[in-house]
Amino acid sequence: MMNLIRMVMSNNKIILAALLTMLAAGNLQTGWALADAAGTPPGEAAATIAEAEPAAANAKPSTLTLEQVQAAIMEAEKRRVEESKPDPAITEAVAERLAEQWGVEVIGIRRTSAGYMLDFRFRVVDAEKALPLFDHRIKPYVIADKSQIKLPVPMAPKVGAFRPTNRGKNIKSDRTYYMVFGNPDSFVKSGEKVSVVIGDFKAEHLTVN
Repeated sequence: MMNLIRMVMSNNKIILAALLTMLAAGNLQTGWALADAAGTPPGEAAATIAEAEPAAANAKPSTLTLEQVQAAIMEAEKRRVEESKPDPAITEAVAERLAEQWGVEVIGIRRTSAGYMLDFRFRVVDAEKALPLFDHRIKPYVIADKSQIKLPVPMAPKVGAFRPTNRGKNIKSDRTYYMVFGNPDSFVKSGEKVSVVIGDFKAEHLTVN
């Protein structure tokens, strides 16, 4: 068990907290919802945890084996790796241009929060070149290729825009960042094409997962 905990700590402290919560409560559903929240934007993480709490109240305690816990952690890591792979719609030539001009590698965009938001992920490879993408004065948006409707980044009271900025001078290379765009009425469906616009930056014809 201690080896398992050390393995989790080396990967994600939030997953460790979720694992311990899960084991203490004897409930896999709640514990794993908390662990899943580690890889989501703040608003979605809170929603995930909130949805899990009623299930915890009504669920019957269950005994988990070490093998089950290890399998669950391995499955989460597998999902994380899959989601970090660059969008195949980005050709090698386009990827090289974005990295050279903007210092980023586009990972992709996917529906989240039951389809009501779009989560755009990108990896910074050159922090200096990527700084314009984090300018708080710029208003990013997604354009749906089919309808040309623009979907902006939502604002939340106290939290602000669901996007990172460089106000704290904390943008680093070799890190993955996200921006969350609103998708009212789940307008954009999985499989459709969209383009992400951040000032002069444009990642075109990305496939929504």
